Amino acid sequence: MTVTSDDKVLSRDFDISVNTGTDQSPTWTPIAGLDEDGIAWAESGREVDFMDADDGGFAKPVPIGRGYTVTLKGARIEDADTGERDPGQAAVEAVMDAMGPEALLGYQIASPAASGAEVLEFKAWATVTPFGGSDKATWGAELKVYGQPTRA
Repeated sequence: MTVTSDDKVLSRDFDISVNTGTDQSPTWTPIAGLDEDGIAWAESGREVDFMDADDGGFAKPVPIGRGYTVTLKGARIEDADTGERDPGQAAVEAVMDAMGPEALLGYQIASPAASGAEVLEFKAWATVTPFGGSDKATWGAELKVYGQPTRA
């Protein structure tokens, strides 16, 4: 198959899930209520410059550290009658005040491909904004990725 420009993927079609099971037996629970641009991936890095006097002033940056942050934004999902929350949002909120290893949850971002989807898995701790906004009740989380993500 030849990939063409007609095969563009919309960012809103990516899904993010949180592991509500264990590391040995994961249960991937979708996080609902995200906006069309509700998943943003950002990279930060540290580098050292190996330029010396023989390089004619040209830089030789070498990465010595990388970090990732995933920002989620959307609407708070809550049943108006029962108060039951979206299970994915609730799972993230359940550890938002935790410290140390207990604050880390597993996450998975998957592309929308019917088969052979690209999947990114990582552990992260979250800073959560469980509600807010002026018209709709917003929900958001900033996930600080712990270690190196795995890609499948």
